Amino acid sequence: MSWTGDPVWLADVLREEGLRVIEHDGWRNRGHGDMRDLRGVVCHHTGGGGASDWETVQNGRPDLPGPLAHLVLEKDGTYRVIAAGVCWHAGRGSWPGWPTNDANYYTIGIEAVSVGNGRDWTAAQLDAYKRGCAAILRRIGRGSGDCVGHWEYSSEGKKDPAGIDMNAFRREVQVLIDRKDAPMSAAEVKQIQDFIKGFCGPIGSDAKDIREQLCGQGSRDSGQFTGWRQLGGKSVVDALADIRNRVLSR
Repeated sequence: MSWTGDPVWLADVLREEGLRVIEHDGWRNRGHGDMRDLRGVVCHHTGGGGASDWETVQNGRPDLPGPLAHLVLEKDGTYRVIAAGVCWHAGRGSWPGWPTNDANYYTIGIEAVSVGNGRDWTAAQLDAYKRGCAAILRRIGRGSGDCVGHWEYSSEGKKDPAGIDMNAFRREVQVLIDRKDAPMSAAEVKQIQDFIKGFCGPIGSDAKDIREQLCGQGSRDSGQFTGWRQLGGKSVVDALADIRNRVLSR
């Protein structure tokens, strides 16, 4: 079942995907009313291409009050979280399974910074675009079929996001969704377990120095694998496993 209500988890979900995030003050309470059940993501470009594009998205234009999208994606791959409530981004149009002319209440809008000529995308930005869409869709229980370019949805002649083949984009987003959902195999789990046993050794062995370095400060004396504070309480092995999973999710 789709998530119902405002996506107050946006920043957390993007960070869990390993993406850089800037949270704008008050974003959880910003919007034109409450979202309904979330059915997908609409991909846009800003059309400006500058460092201040986010200000227009947050504050609006003379003809349209902000917020104009939930997220702004900078050229370096950083996400700005602008709003959790309804944003005026979709306009009139249709997509299978979405309410006609009413997608603002049901979809998350991402405005990616671009002049709109299709030639100024950066590799970091495109990578973050796909990963961010995958993370959101996974969170709301939807597949890549609900990752839609504004031009695909719009009946008003929209052209964004220019230069992105949305069919290819969706294929890559689905791979990211599936990889993240896939559990580690039994063989992979055993490899990690063998690594721990081989380098940390059983408690009381002669491998105390190595055990402390890999398994956490205090492991030598306490008889427990305590983890490292700098690694969020993980051992070096667990931290490497986390990195591995993040790499596979890209």
